[in-house]
Amino acid sequence: MKRNWRRWFAFTGLLLLAAVLFSYAMFQGGFVSWFLFYSFLPFGLYALLIMIYPLRRATVSRTVPVGHYHVGESIPVTVRIDLPWPIPLAVLSVVEEEQKCGRAMFALSFRRRLSFTWSLRLPRGRHQLETVCLEVGDPFGWVSKTASFHVPCTVIVYPRYIEWPFESLREWFAHGKAARPIPLHRDMAVAAGVREYVPGDKMSWVHWKASARRQELMTKEFDEQRNNDWIVVLDGAPSPVFEELVTLAASVSKGLLDDGVPVGLLFAGKKRSFLAPRSHDKQWPSILLQLAEVNGEGKEPLSRTLAEETNWRAAAGCIILTSALSIPLLQQLRTIASKRQVVLYVVSREWSHKQQSWADGLRRSGGDVLHIDPQMLQTIRQGGENG
Repeated sequence: MKRNWRRWFAFTGLLLLAAVLFSYAMFQGGFVSWFLFYSFLPFGLYALLIMIYPLRRATVSRTVPVGHYHVGESIPVTVRIDLPWPIPLAVLSVVEEEQKCGRAMFALSFRRRLSFTWSLRLPRGRHQLETVCLEVGDPFGWVSKTASFHVPCTVIVYPRYIEWPFESLREWFAHGKAARPIPLHRDMAVAAGVREYVPGDKMSWVHWKASARRQELMTKEFDEQRNNDWIVVLDGAPSPVFEELVTLAASVSKGLLDDGVPVGLLFAGKKRSFLAPRSHDKQWPSILLQLAEVNGEGKEPLSRTLAEETNWRAAAGCIILTSALSIPLLQQLRTIASKRQVVLYVVSREWSHKQQSWADGLRRSGGDVLHIDPQMLQTIRQGGENG
């Protein structure tokens, strides 16, 4: 309705201006008055032509080259336009409507097929580009006509990553400390010993001869398998440095995979997600895709997620990434550190004496704690060439 009102207002203005100039020429006479009228005539007729131009009959397509795009990289977007009439357009603008950018201008083009490429810089995440807007007008801006075209296109922007040092982890692997028992994968062929029966033990595990000798139920203990799986746990709570945490998660995962370590990812956010550990090349794209779509809107404390989640407890160790320390989190990490290797990375701008004392307590329990300044993850950027 608003566009129709503007169109009729422009049309009425043109007719009124033409009538005024014609009346002036008729009553005044002379070269100047008729010169003004005839000078206005082609521009006025062109404006009327723009008003009836069937812009909505144009055909618009958009293409984005297939590839992995990381935060901060330029994403080339190409728009191709097939116009309905081969008339010279004084002004034709092409706008990426969702991003309010990518404006291309064509002037006095006689071609019906036009093409233009611009660059977009998008934040991390999955972006759905929907609409391309075309606008035509006359040289003086008297009239203009716009049309929107639904041209859907999905672009995924992956997080950046840096080369992360793992000297301490390599020492653990060298000394065999990374191989931890897996309670849920037992070798049922060989019993390593017996122990007292605990409610919940399967009856098939009962050692009847030992039970008869001791006059109480005894349960077989089995040799436990070992593995080298590691889990990267990303805290999804709201944080001003959440993007830096995502960058660190990608960096840590890439470093472990490059060392041949099976890596999984647990995201403790609004929607909890788990990626099982794997070591082959397909794991890295899966981790990147999951990190591209996470957001810092989690409401559940990280300590509760660690206590409730069971998928990752068969791993040799876990790397916890968070921006805030708390007493419940430290208590939970002390429990985990008694069974497997724990590495805690805290990304924050401030590091108080209280936090330092909490970190020292976790180190005494067998964990490893490192405080990281967010500036380190903002200035030293790489990744994307082989992503």
